[in-house]
Amino acid sequence: MTAGHESAGRETAGDEASGAGVTGHDDRAPVTGAWVTRFGLLYLGQNIAWAAPSQLLIAHQVAEWHPESKETYLAWLMAAGGVVSMVATPLAGVISDRTVSRFGRRSPWILAGALGAAAALVAMSVAGDYATLLVAWLLFQVTIAFAINATQTVPPDRVPQRQYGMVSGVMGLTYTFAVVAGTLVATVLPRTAAYLAAAVLLAVFTAQFLMGFREPPGHRGPDPVAMPAPQPARASPQGPMARVRHDYWWVFAARLLVTLAQAIALFYLLYFLRDRIEYPDPDSGVLLLTLVYAAAVLGTAVVGGRWSDRLRRRKPFIALTSYGLAVAAVTMAFAGSFGVVVVAAVVLGTSWGIYTAVDQALINEVLPDPDARGRDIGVMNLAVAAPNSLAPALAGLALTHLGGYPGLYLCAALLALVGGAVIRFVRTVD
Repeated sequence: MTAGHESAGRETAGDEASGAGVTGHDDRAPVTGAWVTRFGLLYLGQNIAWAAPSQLLIAHQVAEWHPESKETYLAWLMAAGGVVSMVATPLAGVISDRTVSRFGRRSPWILAGALGAAAALVAMSVAGDYATLLVAWLLFQVTIAFAINATQTVPPDRVPQRQYGMVSGVMGLTYTFAVVAGTLVATVLPRTAAYLAAAVLLAVFTAQFLMGFREPPGHRGPDPVAMPAPQPARASPQGPMARVRHDYWWVFAARLLVTLAQAIALFYLLYFLRDRIEYPDPDSGVLLLTLVYAAAVLGTAVVGGRWSDRLRRRKPFIALTSYGLAVAAVTMAFAGSFGVVVVAAVVLGTSWGIYTAVDQALINEVLPDPDARGRDIGVMNLAVAAPNSLAPALAGLALTHLGGYPGLYLCAALLALVGGAVIRFVRTVD
């Protein structure tokens, strides 16, 4: 029996988060700890799948085939994958929004995307030349975009508003843990085994979620499960939906600026330690800072999300953590020792952990069209993809024209400050 056949507010045996028959985000049945755990594992598997190849595996393959020009070949491959991902992500959202099936709108694409991405990983593991690897990597980018977009749309589709922060915090935690775990898989296993392990983890974690997840059959027209929560009355010549659309783009702008600040701050870390701090072993220094940063993120993501749920506030968390990122960047700008850089990593990780938790919750609350959540989340994800693509060029310009590393990190701080400031223009969410 699907969730669409249950009475208002009740859960099906297979899906604790159906929330069928209700009309407001906060009237849905709460998701259980078991549901959140399964959802977190799903997101973990999807992010390990891209982290393992992109962190190390692809770079080693390219270096073997083109040792003299490995940097150029790797840059072209990653750039092509980034462009494909930026096109595929919003397209995947549009397609899932319009899907009509007995299994719902999101589940078919979570499954199909995972199977396609797993097949691409297998193809990458046996690729014998650069062209084969490139084609397989582009296929992976398209298919994983479908899986991740559909997964990110599940919370605004199914989760009550009062639990957005908690679920978003789990997403931030599992994303960060996946980067560490993917790097570990790529480091300790032989290349072919590492690719296959990533594919297996993706398939297993996808299966464990879908076996217990039921959603109403796909449909056309407004979502019968969860219409948008009533917006507070405000004196404005515009209707509430117009205000939500404006808020959506303000959140997009804030996310773009803050993500760009973080990407610029981290891009030249290895060279910063070697040339500015003169750390004797910069490779080990980067590893240590990464572990400190990851520990701070993992320790704050879920806590920050739960706290924002309890207080029913999102904007203050976004603003304060954006300013925290700016503080970390300013600290880096004037750092003269490795110990100071470690302090900056703690501030950066703590701020980013809370930011990622509350950011996704805020996005869920300002999605302007309940029948096009997949599309709108896909577009919102461009605020992450674009900065990661632009960061290398902008970091290079800042380093060259703004007085070296102090100018680079002060530029990152300014972007974070502006990102935190523009969130005040969001009106329909506190």
